[in-house]
Formats: sequence, structure tokens, C-alpha cells
Amino acid sequence: MLNFKPLELEDKPIFDSFVLPQQFRHSEASFSNMYTWQEAWDIQMAVEGNGLYIWMYSDVYKPFMLPPYLKDPNEPIEPYMRKCEEYMADKGGVFYIKCATPRMVEKIKNDCGDRYGFVYDEYNSEYVYHAKDLIDLSGKKYHSKRNHINAFLRTYQSEFDLYDDKYRDECLKLQEDWALDKDADPREAEEELLSITKALDHWRELNFKGCVIKIAGEVVAFSFGEQISEDTAIIHIEKARSDYNGLFTYVNNAFVKNVWSHCTYINRAEDMGVPGIRKAKQSYHPVFMLEKYDVILSGETT
Repeated sequence: MLNFKPLELEDKPIFDSFVLPQQFRHSEASFSNMYTWQEAWDIQMAVEGNGLYIWMYSDVYKPFMLPPYLKDPNEPIEPYMRKCEEYMADKGGVFYIKCATPRMVEKIKNDCGDRYGFVYDEYNSEYVYHAKDLIDLSGKKYHSKRNHINAFLRTYQSEFDLYDDKYRDECLKLQEDWALDKDADPREAEEELLSITKALDHWRELNFKGCVIKIAGEVVAFSFGEQISEDTAIIHIEKARSDYNGLFTYVNNAFVKNVWSHCTYINRAEDMGVPGIRKAKQSYHPVFMLEKYDVILSGETT
């Protein structure tokens, strides 16, 4: 039986030893993402043999696991999938895996035949952009973005700076104010604040890079991300005050331009099915969607 434990900071080398060599681009392949949201999703980790297993639970979904990560990606995955089945059955639940990427789906199909079914998860699929597009904002399709940035720069005397510990408290205050301004659900706001606090407190250990935008010496926006593969950075956090027109567009552009210009792709995560977030992410014209799939036993439903 798999022996799960809460994901902790000291687990990063083990997690990364399984995941990083495979050069995944999705957010569940980021230890930093898993660690900062550990409490909100009760994220648990188990290692047995050559397999790494992740178990998660929240009010949003019934308990689920991620596809097993293998030390040797050429090893058949079927025995590891069976262990997932056994564990979930022993816990009285149904077999349910989320966030399988197309590469993972292909491997499961090749190694396991028709034992499993796959359901496209639109809400958790991630938006991936060319970094150059987000930096240059060239062409007619980005005309409004350029206008927003130009208007912001004409209106405000702003300063871009890389994140350092001296900005911690201001960033957390900005997050708290943002949640109040958006009338966020209290529990969700508390969980997000905890996640961001962990990111700011451990940004060096998590290999995060961050930036702040200041106006009149005050932090009005901040963003955090990490390089998740040789060619891709993922943006985990982006917050900005809503009373400065064009600020969201500016911090998006400035962060990629100043920190991630060496990357080919920028993953800006999922839209969670929220119409406003979806519209904003689509407006930047992703070069592709990193699709996610649920994995279930054939003949069952999610």
C-alpha cells in the first residue's frame, strides 16, 4: 500500500528528480506550485520503487491522483496505474486521475490498452504563449495591448524592480487589498494568501523569480514565476491594483521582457472556467493550449 505524506519543502529534490528530466511544461510538474498550494489541496506525496505518486483533494473535486511520474519514462506505466487503483479502492473511493497531458495519455494508452478512458478537462487546460509575442506585442491583434501600455506609461511614473525580501510585506498587503476589492470568497482568499506567503517566504529555495511595479515608491503590482523546462517559464502569480489603467497589461509585458526573454514559451496556467479570466487569456493569443485529461476506468463516468 502506498504510504502518503504531506508535501514539504524538503521533498523538492526527490520530486524534481522524477519530474524535471522529463521536461514537462504543465503546472502540476512544478514542485513550487504543488508546495505553495499544499494546504488548500491537501497535497500528499508517496514514493515507491521507481514511481512518484501525488494525491490531492479539495472541495472542488472528489479525491484524485496525478498520473504517476516514473524515474524511467520508458518503463511501462501499467503497474503504477494499478497501484493508484488499489490505493483509491482501499480508501473507499473511485479511481480518478486528473491533469494528464497528451504525452501522458499517449503513454497510458500504449502501455495499458483500453483499460482506461479519457475525458478532456477544458477548465484546467493551460494557455501557452510565445515569449516573443508577449514581449513585442506586434501586429494588429495586439494593437489594444500596446495602447494600454503606452497610456499607462504616459500617465504614471512607474518603476520596475526585481523582487527582493524588502517587498514582502507590501506584496502581501496588496494581495489582501486585492481580495477585498474583488469581494473574494473568504476561504479562497485565505488559501491564496497562504499560498502567496509561502512563495514569498521561500522564493529562493523554490527557484522563483519575481518583479514588482512601483508608483510613487509604493508597490502596485507584483508577479512571480519559474523556469519549468529548458524552453518554458510558468507564471504562478500576477497581482495588480485595478485603479491604475493599463497596469495589468504592463506588468505582464515587463515581467516577460525583463526576466523571461530567454525562454521560448510562457505558460500562464488555466482559466478555471471563469469567463473573465478566459477572455483575458484568449486576448493574448496562445500559440497552443496544453490540454489536460481526466483518466477513469473504461465504462465509468467522472
